[in-house]
Amino acid sequence: MSLEHTTETVLNSMENYLEEEKYKGWDPHDGLNSPFLSSLWEKNKIPSILFLQLVKRSHLNLRPILNIPKSYNPKGIALFLESYILKYKIFKDQESLTKAKFFAEWLINNYSKGYSNNCWGYPFDWANRKFFAPKWTPNIVVTVFCANALLNYYSLTKNKVYLDSVKSSCNFIIQDLHITKKMDSICFSYTPIDKTCIHNANMLGSSLLAKIGNISNINEYKEYAIKSMNFSAKSQQPDGSWFYGEDQSQKWIDSFHTGYNLMAFSSFIKAIDTPDFKNILTKGYDFYKKKFFLPDGTVKYYHNKIYPLDSHSFAHAIICLHQLSYLEDNHKLLKRIIQKLFSLFWSGKGYFYYKKNNFGTVKTPFMRWTQAWIFLSLFSYLDYIRNHNQLIP
Repeated sequence: MSLEHTTETVLNSMENYLEEEKYKGWDPHDGLNSPFLSSLWEKNKIPSILFLQLVKRSHLNLRPILNIPKSYNPKGIALFLESYILKYKIFKDQESLTKAKFFAEWLINNYSKGYSNNCWGYPFDWANRKFFAPKWTPNIVVTVFCANALLNYYSLTKNKVYLDSVKSSCNFIIQDLHITKKMDSICFSYTPIDKTCIHNANMLGSSLLAKIGNISNINEYKEYAIKSMNFSAKSQQPDGSWFYGEDQSQKWIDSFHTGYNLMAFSSFIKAIDTPDFKNILTKGYDFYKKKFFLPDGTVKYYHNKIYPLDSHSFAHAIICLHQLSYLEDNHKLLKRIIQKLFSLFWSGKGYFYYKKNNFGTVKTPFMRWTQAWIFLSLFSYLDYIRNHNQLIP
């Protein structure tokens, strides 16, 4: 059986599983959703970080014991929307269009409350070393993913409601987030309650503003896009990499955030043709290809070590290489990545495992982090094959 047919078989099995779960699930970062222990971390960052990491890192899935519910995740919903749009384009089946409509309407009806513009966040309290974000606090990354999915749905349906929603999300980025200024450049904060400078978040916001500024001819969006992309462009390291963020506690380099950066740069350049940024994209892409892939198709999480192997990194790499395929034919590499993804993480039960480390495999079937990303990545591969075959004389 060809890899293409195997991929379709796995997707069919996944779709059955996803429908049984109603597209709801657990998340690596949802440990603070336990009703038993919420009073222990309320407004106390250190205990919340420790407990969140305990639940996240445990090989045993503690969520049923802690009564942590499965839920819809806006970012996961956006990924499923993108998946069914892509499936519809590949197979032209009405069922995919119907499902896409469900996810698009869910996003329209489930904004984060208390803000004048359309924005989304995670369905759990979230703590890190820089800030504590209560459940549903909107952030730039989730908002951009939701907005991009709705923009693609608008391109398919031409329903102006969805384009208006995306414009509102652009206003959220400009009006509701903190802005750090440096010379002639700016950086958007991650949420309205922090002032961090995180490069993938900033570049994703910039790329959305550039895209909508171009589509709707809104100069204000273009100006903000250029200034924010300038900030992260200047932070590229000599080897072509980016640290996760500007703070000393954020000096790591991983594959999927690097992929975010490259995809954001690519989207930006397509909207606003900037010659200098093309060189930055090429330099970053060269680093990405050299540092994160082994010859057998293994996708590394970090640039300087093998473990952990995270199925999320594999899925994101497939999507990133698909979107950047105009730079280079990645057909052989994509095949090796998917074969390795199947051999390492496919359960045979309709879902993929989370990750492998030195101590074994974590098999918890996370919905947003794992299933949604892989679902989209496998349709991205089928789309790549379709387009690749059309180019072969």
